Amino acid sequence: MELNLYSKLLHAPKNSPVFLSSNLKSDFILKAYTFGLFPWTSKPVTWWCPDPRCILKPNEIHIQKNIKKFISFYETRLDTNFLQLIQLCKDQRAQSWIDEEFIEVYHELFHQGYAHSLELYEDDELIGGIYGLILGKVFFGESMVSLKKNTSKIAMIKLCKLLEPYDFIIDCQIYNKHLEFMGAKNIPRKDFLNILKEKCHKDSGFENFKKFNCLKTKSK
Repeated sequence: MELNLYSKLLHAPKNSPVFLSSNLKSDFILKAYTFGLFPWTSKPVTWWCPDPRCILKPNEIHIQKNIKKFISFYETRLDTNFLQLIQLCKDQRAQSWIDEEFIEVYHELFHQGYAHSLELYEDDELIGGIYGLILGKVFFGESMVSLKKNTSKIAMIKLCKLLEPYDFIIDCQIYNKHLEFMGAKNIPRKDFLNILKEKCHKDSGFENFKKFNCLKTKSK
């Protein structure tokens, strides 16, 4: 069955939904991600597996000179306020695929230990971050947000520095100029699916995402 699905995805639409579903289920999401699928819109839920696919290798992150001085300026916390961050991602967009069902299901995945957040704070106020799913050695990026200039970029840089020693890749899903400038690149869908087959079932290399002490406090 898995080989059959893999073969079908190789010939799936490149820039349109692969299939539809009536709702989101946490167990199905976990299975879908390992095959390169992700949900985008709701009512009905549209499932995508674009070709090409945008990825970022943590060791290839590009750090602009004008951002370097701000990297340690904000306090970084991991998995501290996942629900507030995902709500912030929703509220900062005029139109968003993140609806109440989406928030509920991904919050459930957070409690199951699959969804994670990297959050940036200034004076104890959440001002940006990124969230996604970790399966094996893949971070499936879902959304990032900035309330202050460049905080989403800083969050991505922090995430890359955190994951770089563990041979991760970051799935950025859809290409944009912002991601390309940070070092992300498009690869053929076939190559991406082969990466997932290799990495999704490996051990992450760390026991607990939240307990990376190097990122829990503001650097001096």
